[in-house]
Amino acid sequence: MSVDTFYLEHLSELFHTNRNRKNALDMSKYMKGHFHFFGIKSPLRQKIMREWWQGESIKKEYDLKSLISALWKLDEREFQYVALDFGKRFKRLFTPESIPFIRECITTKSWWDTVDTVASHFTGVVVYQYPKIGKVMDKWIDDENMWIRRTAILHQLNFKERTNEDRLFCYCEKRMHESEFFIRKAIGWALRQYSYVDGNAVLQFVKDNKSELSTLSKTEALKALKRKEKI
Repeated sequence: MSVDTFYLEHLSELFHTNRNRKNALDMSKYMKGHFHFFGIKSPLRQKIMREWWQGESIKKEYDLKSLISALWKLDEREFQYVALDFGKRFKRLFTPESIPFIRECITTKSWWDTVDTVASHFTGVVVYQYPKIGKVMDKWIDDENMWIRRTAILHQLNFKERTNEDRLFCYCEKRMHESEFFIRKAIGWALRQYSYVDGNAVLQFVKDNKSELSTLSKTEALKALKRKEKI
């Protein structure tokens, strides 16, 4: 299926018809003014997407990447959100050969609202299905691009019992000296997610590194354990 058949013009028309200027200003402000918006919130966007897409399947990696690329190039942020929706729906099509494409999604129009989904659903599913790609993450954790480092930290968010604990803790140790908010937050988030699997291991890691971990990372890491009154 060619991206030409996806009628991006039709999607654009639907978005323009349903735009909300007040919402657009609020959404842009929430994203620190980095992006323009139609002002279409998620429930309506999903409804528009269903009307536009009509349930047709994507069966080839090339077609999925072509669609995502086409949507990524468009100005309003809702187009990138649609791209993420498709990526999540058909994420099993991603392969190790998708990694350069995924990296481009991370480093283009970068902000947490897209990067985190690409990290946990696009990148994560490739590493989950092809564990050898973990070696790529071992390089990404030292990358000069902050969003790539954040992706390396977050890519195992959905791994649950298959989380590589050594890799997770190693990445946190490598980056816990950083002052960057998005790295500190990612460390805490990744540790908190793993605490649902092995709370004792996370608690011990935080104790062992309490003087090096930022307050933000520690607070985020221990949130779930505190709710369960395990600490």
